[in-house]
Amino acid sequence: MRLFQLTTRILMAAMAGLLFFTSCVKNENINYSESKTQQLKNLTNDLAVQWMNLSMTLTKETPGFTSPVAARSYAYISLAMYELIVPGMSNYRSMQGVLQGFDKGSMKNPNSYGEISWEASLNECMYQLFQKMYINTTPQAKAEIDNLYNKLQSGLLEQYGADVLNNSKNYGADKAHAIFNYSVSDGQSEAYLNNYISSITTPNREGIWSPSVNSNKNPLQPKWGDVRTFVKHSSEEMQMVSPPEFSDEKTSSFYSYALEVRNRAENLNYSDEIMVKYWNDDNEGDITPSGHMLAILCQNLQIENKDLGFAVFAMMRLATVMHDATVAAWKTKYTYYTMRPETYIRQYIDNEFLSLSNASSTPEYSSGQAAVAAAAAEVLGSLFGYNYAFTDRTYEYRKDIDGSPRAYQSYQDMAEEVLNSNLLGGIHYRFSLEAGQKQGIEIAKNYNAIR
Repeated sequence: MRLFQLTTRILMAAMAGLLFFTSCVKNENINYSESKTQQLKNLTNDLAVQWMNLSMTLTKETPGFTSPVAARSYAYISLAMYELIVPGMSNYRSMQGVLQGFDKGSMKNPNSYGEISWEASLNECMYQLFQKMYINTTPQAKAEIDNLYNKLQSGLLEQYGADVLNNSKNYGADKAHAIFNYSVSDGQSEAYLNNYISSITTPNREGIWSPSVNSNKNPLQPKWGDVRTFVKHSSEEMQMVSPPEFSDEKTSSFYSYALEVRNRAENLNYSDEIMVKYWNDDNEGDITPSGHMLAILCQNLQIENKDLGFAVFAMMRLATVMHDATVAAWKTKYTYYTMRPETYIRQYIDNEFLSLSNASSTPEYSSGQAAVAAAAAEVLGSLFGYNYAFTDRTYEYRKDIDGSPRAYQSYQDMAEEVLNSNLLGGIHYRFSLEAGQKQGIEIAKNYNAIR
C-alpha cells in the first residue's frame, strides 16, 4: 500500500492538465522546420547530456550551490539549450513572451548567422554560460569546463569545418549572453555568496522553528519564496494552507504526527537505511534533489535514444518546473516557520532522538524535496509515460553509501519513495510531505497547461 496516496481528484486534474503536453512530445518523431541549418532529427542527445552531467558535477564542487541556488542554475542552463535549438522545431515555440520577464524579440533567429551546426552552437553556448553561472567554482572545475568544451569542439571542427564552426560560435555565444542577462534580471545571480541570512524576524509564538536547534547555520535563503518564478502561479499553488496547530498535548494531532516520525525513524531495517541514505541528497556537496531528477532524465533520454530536440525540451521543462516548485516550498516554509520533527521529538517525546538524515537549515513546512519529486514525477511521466518502468543509476559510483541501482515501476513510485525516505529519515512530518507533494503537482499542472 502506498504511504503517500494522492486523491483521485488531484491525479485526474493533473492528468487533464498534462494532456496537451503529452500529445505534443510523446512522439519522438518531431517535425523540424526547414532552414539553412543542420537537421535536428538526425542528432543524438549526447552533447546536451554531457553538459547537463557536468552541471551536476559543478554543483557538487562549487561553493554556495545549495538546493535553491542549484535549482535556479539548472533551470537557466536548460532554458538556454532549448532556446538555442527551438528555431529548428516547428511544433514547439520559444518561451520568449511566455516566461515571466523573458521578453519577445530578445534573441536573433539562427538564419541571420549563415549556415550553422546545432551541436557546435550548443557547445559554444554552454561553454560561455557555464563560465558565468559557475564563476566562483574551483580551478579544477574550471578545467573540467575547458576540457569538455575542447574535446567536443575538436570533433565538431573536423565534422563541419571552420566557417560553419565560426557561425555556430557566434550564434551560441549570443544565446548564452541573452539567457545570462535574463537570469540576472531575477536578482539572484550572486545568491551563492550569501545563502545563510542572520537578520530575519521570526513570529513570536510557541513552536517556532529555530535554526540554532537544527544546525549551526543561519536560515537558508529565507527570501527565496519571493524569487521570480518562470510561470506565474496562483496563491494556492505557491502557498499551502496552514499546517496543523502546534501543540505539545499528547492528544493533539501535532503530537501524533511527531510520534509517527519518531516511531518510524527508530525502527528502520537495513533496506530502510539504504533507501533513506540514497535520497539524502539535500546537503552541500550533493547534486541536490533537482539534480537527482535531472540525472534520471538524462539516463532515460539515452536509454530511449531520444533526439537532441526532445532532450533539450525535456530538460527545460523539468528544470524550470523544479525551480518553481522550490520557490513555492520556500514561500510556505518562511510563512509558517513550523518546528522540525527532530526538535519537537527531543523536547516533548524523546530527548535522545537522533534522525538518520540531516535536515536543511529551513523551517519544516512544506517539504522542498517532496515538491521537487512530485513535480518531476508529473513532468517525467508526461514525457515517457505514466507507467514507464526505469532504473536509477545516479549514485552507483558512490562509496560512502550503498548506491546500487534502484528499480521503479513508475515515476510516481519513485516520488513516493522520496517522500517515504524523508519520513523515515526523521526530517519531515507526513503533513509536510503531503503538502509539498500537492504543491509540486499543482506547479507542474500549471506549467503543462501552457500552449
